[in-house]
Amino acid sequence: MEKHQFGFGFIRWDTGGERVHSFWGYGANVDECRQDALRQAKNYKASYEAELNAKARAKAERRGDRYAPTPIQVGINGLGSLWR
Repeated sequence: MEKHQFGFGFIRWDTGGERVHSFWGYGANVDECRQDALRQAKNYKASYEAELNAKARAKAERRGDRYAPTPIQVGINGLGSLWR
């Protein structure tokens, strides 16, 4: 069983802000490790989007806005191997 570390950039489409996070992928070879790390990154992306949208809704409620905020979307900006 091999393990490799991969770095991902998560970019907010509304502001262009980027957050970088790394994940360890496990598998029999580098390709399996990359797929495992990508799966983890997609799960992180979904939870990050949910967190941002929950904060935006809470802020809108506190301010008494009549309409819900526009949904915030996050994209995976890139994949890079941190160790060779």
